[in-house]
Amino acid sequence: MLDKTLAIDKVELDNLEKTVCIDDLLQPVVHLRCPKYKVSLFVREKIHDELMDFLGGKGINPKFVPGDINYRCDKLSAIAAVIYQNRYRDELYRKEQNNPVITAMKFMDKGRNDRLYCREIYFEEGKQVIICEIHSGKKNQENRKKEKNIIKKVAGYEFKIQS
Repeated sequence: MLDKTLAIDKVELDNLEKTVCIDDLLQPVVHLRCPKYKVSLFVREKIHDELMDFLGGKGINPKFVPGDINYRCDKLSAIAAVIYQNRYRDELYRKEQNNPVITAMKFMDKGRNDRLYCREIYFEEGKQVIICEIHSGKKNQENRKKEKNIIKKVAGYEFKIQS
């Protein structure tokens, strides 16, 4: 019986999403963190490279170079400044309707309407904001079926809290 329990626990641990902290990318604004409430930014390990391409403007930046994230890094820094202060601003970062732990980083720059859908995980000392899904080219103001499916998917991810 014990072996079965250990096997089930291992499977459950294997199903947890792994994350990578990206606070190091945001050095210009990381000092804005609230001193009493720790907030950190992470990305799902599985989409880390895709996020780097997104920040570099792959597909929209004619001068795209793999590994160069400067194309959209200023926008991410502006969003991170809001997040580090544990705030929300509709034009940059907001909670998604119908799910209070799902948020969207809005990249409406350069004539685009792209989103990074995130999961907020709260713990005693603060919260972790985990970038879970990249949605390029959102075409409407309201969340349609595609966006609602992404939000539902993000809500289903399970993570191990990193301290």
